This record gives sequence, structure tokens and C-alpha cells, in this order.
Amino acid sequence: MGSVAKKGLQQYLAQLQQHPLRTKIFGSAYLGPFGHFFHILLDKLFKGKKDTKTVAKKVVLEQLTSSPWNNMLFMIYYGFVIEGRPWFHVKAKIKKEYPAVQYTAWTFWPVVGWINHQYVPLQFRVVVQSVIACFWGIFLNLRARSMALTK
Repeated sequence: MGSVAKKGLQQYLAQLQQHPLRTKIFGSAYLGPFGHFFHILLDKLFKGKKDTKTVAKKVVLEQLTSSPWNNMLFMIYYGFVIEGRPWFHVKAKIKKEYPAVQYTAWTFWPVVGWINHQYVPLQFRVVVQSVIACFWGIFLNLRARSMALTK
């Protein structure tokens, strides 16, 4: 069994090198490409440095740009697609719940970002974020459901 897992990992790594964008699209047509280009941009902006000050700057930049944007898009998607609500309901729900969602994100995602930028090689950062984003998505779905049930 160990050799099967090892072979699978080797094939994945080969695909990651040959087709990085296609390989990183993990269950989404948005987060894979966005994360791919965003992490490349951050590494170019900060010249691939991993010192404490640079990693802190990357995390702050990530939390002030992509975090609010991604959470807003998720809430819009959830309202329209999952709940099938009209825009005025989605807008009202976002206005009411977005600050709490974003605050919660800012207590959780900086730790993930720090670990990702400090210890994870560039080609694996989207994968790491995608795995953790699955759990974040579950949290947001459960939060949205509990809000809907309490009304």
C-alpha cells in the first residue's frame, strides 16, 4: 500500500510541475486559479523572502485583500446559488452577517497564512489553503444554516 501512495504522490508532483494551474483547481474554478496567481504575485513582490518581517507583510496583505474578497464572494454565491434568494435578500444578509464572518476569518486565517508562507513551498500553498478552505467552507455553511434556523 505504501508503494501505491508513493507512486500517486510522484504522479501528482509531476502533474504539479507540468500543469500547475490545472492541478491546483481543487473543487473550484475560482480559488485554484486565484490562489495560484496570488501566491506567485506575493512571492514576486517580496522576492521569495521568508524572514519574519516579510512573512508578516505577506499575511497582512493577504488578509486585507483576498480574505475580504473571498468571503464576500462566498456569501454572494451561497445566497444566490445555495439558498436561491433574490439580490435584496442576499444583500441584506451580507450587510448583517459579513462583519462577523470577516472578523472570524481574521482570527483564523492569519495563522494558516503564516504557516503557509513560512514553511510551505510555493507550489503547495494553494493545495494547503484548499484543504483548509474545505473546513472553512463547512464552518461558513453551518453558520449560514444556523442563522437561517434561528430566524
